[in-house]
Amino acid sequence: KVHNVMQDRLDLSIDFKKESERITRFIADSVERRRAAGVVLGLSGGLDSSVAAALCASALSPGRVHVLLLPERDSSSSSVSDAREHAERLGVSYRIEDITRTLEELGCYRDVSSLVARLRGGARAVVKMFPSLARKGFMSNLDGSGGRQFHEFLAFYRIKHRVRMLKIYREAERNNFLAVSCANRTEFETGFFVRYGDDAGDIAPIKHLYKTQVFGMGAFLKIPGRILEKQPSPDLFAGMKDEEIMGVTYDLLDLILDGLSKGMSHEEIERESGIDGHKIRYAARICDLSRSMREPPLSLLENEKTTIR
Repeated sequence: KVHNVMQDRLDLSIDFKKESERITRFIADSVERRRAAGVVLGLSGGLDSSVAAALCASALSPGRVHVLLLPERDSSSSSVSDAREHAERLGVSYRIEDITRTLEELGCYRDVSSLVARLRGGARAVVKMFPSLARKGFMSNLDGSGGRQFHEFLAFYRIKHRVRMLKIYREAERNNFLAVSCANRTEFETGFFVRYGDDAGDIAPIKHLYKTQVFGMGAFLKIPGRILEKQPSPDLFAGMKDEEIMGVTYDLLDLILDGLSKGMSHEEIERESGIDGHKIRYAARICDLSRSMREPPLSLLENEKTTIR
């Protein structure tokens, strides 16, 4: 649900039937244009990948959709079972590959960050007592601050996404499939993603949808209630939830992002939504800090006049 003080200028409502049809046409057209045999994506048992998989199955037929379940040591066991049941419900082919051994060989579990991840509920309890800790960590991720241990933690967290991306692309290239990114617009505009990890793909069918809209699409597509009712989580460390890490709920964040995207001032958003100005400024700050994550790699190519257009 979205903030109940929403006014006309802040409106996240969409016609999910028409939007699902638009997305499925986009998926089918993209596969045809790239001369691909189908698509492959990672299915985590969470909302975004479940919605993306359902849309792909509708667009192409289940036989042209393959999903990989890629758990590792710190994954929740329920995520795997939820993903498997959803794949079977859609009728798409799937394979489970535990990536723990790969991550072990890369040294992922050798440092202090790995020990923190094992705490799960304990670490989350600390953050609930001191919520500013998680938000401070998220900001440090975006502004490049933090000490050596913090950056080791980022490396520990991000390598898991990137190993999954490698697995998905290997499967795609072996079978002439397109790799599907399950990123949504809220993640993209706030930097709540891993560059060349969960944002990577040949096609991103729900990247234009805010998280609250993905929830609505999931309900329209009749995604299982267990998945819809989960609190969104990276499911990669300490049992933490997205909203605890970012320090703001999705229903408020999406309204703020909608206002910013429409060119509304902070004061206009506050006046029309009733959202506290501190939250609006915070959301605007993380969008600004994460700008570089949305840009291509730095190079001198843009200065060359002979670039082929």
